[in-house]
Amino acid sequence: MPKKKILIFIDWYKPGFKAGGPIRSISNLVDHLHEKIDIHIITRNTDYLESIPYSNIELNKWLQVDNAIVNYLSKDNINYKNLKKLIIEVNPDLIYCNSLYSLYFSLIPLYLSKKLNIQSVIAVRGMLSKGSLSVKKNKKILFLIMAKLIGLYKKCTFHATNNSEKEDITKVFITNKIIVAQNLPERKIISFQTKQKEAGKLKLVSVGRIAPEKNTLYALEVLKKVTSQIEFDIYGPIYSNEYWDKCKNVINLLPSNIVVNYENVLEHDQVDKTLKNYHVLFLPSTGENFGHIIIEAMINSCIPLISDKTPWKGLQVKNVGFDLPLDKMLMYSSIIDKIALMDVNKINEMARNAHYYATDIINNEKLIEDYHKLFQLNN
Repeated sequence: MPKKKILIFIDWYKPGFKAGGPIRSISNLVDHLHEKIDIHIITRNTDYLESIPYSNIELNKWLQVDNAIVNYLSKDNINYKNLKKLIIEVNPDLIYCNSLYSLYFSLIPLYLSKKLNIQSVIAVRGMLSKGSLSVKKNKKILFLIMAKLIGLYKKCTFHATNNSEKEDITKVFITNKIIVAQNLPERKIISFQTKQKEAGKLKLVSVGRIAPEKNTLYALEVLKKVTSQIEFDIYGPIYSNEYWDKCKNVINLLPSNIVVNYENVLEHDQVDKTLKNYHVLFLPSTGENFGHIIIEAMINSCIPLISDKTPWKGLQVKNVGFDLPLDKMLMYSSIIDKIALMDVNKINEMARNAHYYATDIINNEKLIEDYHKLFQLNN
C-alpha cells in the first residue's frame, strides 16, 4: 500500500536556521514520520531576513534533502501560477501550512487546496497567542476578520501544539476541527554534562530572535537589579534595528557586575556545543507554543529560566528550572541571584534534573501517535 503523501509549505527551511523553531518543527517532523508518510516541502531559497540564496542548492527543482523531497523556490517562481502547478504535480493527499499570515506559503496554498479539493491542515505556530497578537495588533485583527468573512479557514483542520493554543484558536475561529499534537523534539542522545561554577558567578545564555515576542529587552531590564557577577551572551538574528537600539541603551546602563555580549546568529549544528558552556537559558518570552531551544538547553544540562507562557510549567516543583510570570520582574532578578549563589553540587543537581526531564520528552512515543491522528495515518 503506497504511503500517504503530504505537501508542506513553509517560508524557511534548512539549511536555513534563522527562523528558529518552525524550521526545527518541520525538520523533526520529517525525521520522526518519514517512514509512515511521503513528504514534499516547498520553501524559499533564502534564510529568514536574508536576500542571498543558499549556495550549492539547485533552485526550482525537487531535491532529496535528508528524508524529504524539497523544492527551493527562487523569488521569481513564488507566484500563484507556479504554486498551483507544483501542487498538481505532487498530487498530495494533504497540504500542511506553517503560518497564518504568509501569502505564498499559507494563504494561496489554502485557497488552492479548497479549489483542488485537497485536505488541508494549518499549524498556527503560536500566532494566535495573546503575546503574538499584541504585536502589530490592528493589522492582525483586520486580517483575521477578513479571513473569517471569506471563509478562508472554513474547511481546514487546525494543528494546535498544546491545549492552551487550542483555546487560542477557539477564541478566534468557531471550529471543532482542532487536533492537539505537541511539536516533536529533535532525536538526539546527549549525556549529562557536569557544570563548573565559581561562587557568586553565573553564565546566562539566550538563543532566539532579538524581537519583542522573545522579550530580549525585558531580560536586560531584569539584569539591572541583579547583584551577582553575571555574563549574559545573546545569540540570534536582529529582527528590528529599532528594537535592538533600545536593548543596547539598556546594556550601556547596566552595572559593572553585568557583562552582556552579542554573539551574532548561532547555526543549528553549533547549538549543542555552545549550550554546554552555560549554566542557565534565560528566555522570558511572551509566548512559546513549544520552544525547541528550551528542550535543547535542558538536554545540554542548562537550567531553564523562562516565562510561564510556554508549555513547560511547574519546573520549580520538579527542581528542573523556573517558569515565572512576566509581571514579576523582580522575581526574575531574585532567582538569578539565587542560582548564582548555589554551590556547584546544588546547581548540578538541578541541571541533571533538567537533562532527564528533556530526555523523557524526546523519548515520549505518545507524541508520534498524535501526529498519526493529525494526518489520519490510521485510517
